[in-house]
Amino acid sequence: EQELKKPVSELFTDFETEAFASASMAQVHKATLKTGEKVVLKIQRPGIKEMIFSDIKVMLYVAAIFSKRMPSLKSFDPVGLVRSFEESITKELDFIYESVSVQRFAHQFSTDESNHDHIHSPKVYPEFTTSKVLTLEFINGIKISKIEVLKEKGYDCKIIARRLAVSYFKQIFDYGYFHADPHPGNLLVL
Repeated sequence: EQELKKPVSELFTDFETEAFASASMAQVHKATLKTGEKVVLKIQRPGIKEMIFSDIKVMLYVAAIFSKRMPSLKSFDPVGLVRSFEESITKELDFIYESVSVQRFAHQFSTDESNHDHIHSPKVYPEFTTSKVLTLEFINGIKISKIEVLKEKGYDCKIIARRLAVSYFKQIFDYGYFHADPHPGNLLVL
């Protein structure tokens, strides 16, 4: 409500207060928009930014000690590695960056002349997205790791594996931009 500047009841016809998924910096809730569209809201955990930057201070302190006392690590640039991590995690803490990435990913496949009808990326709802809340289309599917369920439902796992591999080759070699978090929670068979 703080982020979206309105009460939940004004924004959604239904909002599940119990998270159905979670990660280190956010939790995910199901909701239904006033339009009837099913969505998920990735909501940043309160205080996570401060906790992460506190941890980074400790990491920088330790990296500086390693740099001074262990000359063999100098070529790895421990302080530089922590600074690089800090830059990356700062972007990850701003869900606007993630919303742009999701849209870019979807655009890559939708404008590719190859037939990629089998790849679907969730729609982003920018009007319900802020630096701390990311609202996406709810996608109901089978986790790619549920091989027995896929087989029971008649899916050919070899075709799925081939399509996944081809999509990654396209992402890496043609687009130069790829999905960097391909765990079963992010890869569903529809």
